[in-house]
Amino acid sequence: MSRAKSLLVGLGAACQRSCSIILADKVAASSRAGCILGSIASSSGSPWRTWSLQHAHTMWSNPTSLSGQLLRSFSTQQPPQLGSGTRPSPPNYFVSLGNLRDNPGATRQRIRVGRGDAGRRNKYAGRGMKGQKSRGGPHMLFDGGQLGLLKFPVTRQRPPYEVLYYQLGLSRVLEFVQLGLLDPTRTITMKELYDTGCVSSNVKYGVMLYGKARLAFPLDIQVTACASETRGCVEAAGGRITRVYYTMEGLSAILHPQKYTSRRLPLPLPAAGWHPKYDKKFDAIGQIPPAVKQNVLALTPAPASTSARSMAAGSAGGAIKA
Repeated sequence: MSRAKSLLVGLGAACQRSCSIILADKVAASSRAGCILGSIASSSGSPWRTWSLQHAHTMWSNPTSLSGQLLRSFSTQQPPQLGSGTRPSPPNYFVSLGNLRDNPGATRQRIRVGRGDAGRRNKYAGRGMKGQKSRGGPHMLFDGGQLGLLKFPVTRQRPPYEVLYYQLGLSRVLEFVQLGLLDPTRTITMKELYDTGCVSSNVKYGVMLYGKARLAFPLDIQVTACASETRGCVEAAGGRITRVYYTMEGLSAILHPQKYTSRRLPLPLPAAGWHPKYDKKFDAIGQIPPAVKQNVLALTPAPASTSARSMAAGSAGGAIKA
């Protein structure tokens, strides 16, 4: 007998005892009530049917009595129907942290797989002995041995080359010039920047010059890209920045020419040109090896200031008067 059925039987027995006490107090009950009581006592059907008949007899006999009110309160509680989805009745025991458990039938026991013959799925867990499915199966995107998702066009966005360039500050170039590692009287190329250690070895796409610095002499620099404010600083001192275009192979050839000379291979030819979308990003095509020239702007003496000219004119006039 299940727990729910035993609870129902107990509740019916309690109701039957209460009705027997009430009927014993009411000796002068009507014959109809006596017939009903006899039918209740001789009934052997469902306990919920017995409880309903007792409740009906009590209400008919004395609906205003205390026992009638008690049974009337019980009559508002409908018997729970198993499997109907309604809220089950509360337990008939004191609930504490030590005896908490779920409702009967709310959980199912887990199937223990791969635990030998003692389990439900034996030692192979229902997968069999061999094959791809017994070893985990293919991955989620497997499409029968064909290309899968690669059969559709995949667009990959490439960041702008300015992000991939090696970032070099103008102040660092000025520091190397002041230390004597770079010659300002000659064209400073990316090869010289790499040889002197001004840039590191991870130059893959080019060098971008950025930043501001106060220059007291002109510089002739060849880089891949430069910021507008950096160009303004260099040109204000009388210098020049040339944005040269190199392919990845050509840039590697000018930075590491020993890769070709050690194997007695000729250096690659310069690029034939750049894409039309780069027309405003480059000024010239880089030569391999880079062409190094004298910085004519640095060798030209700076023009004398107005005050110096006036002082020289004054001294000359004084000499003539003397």
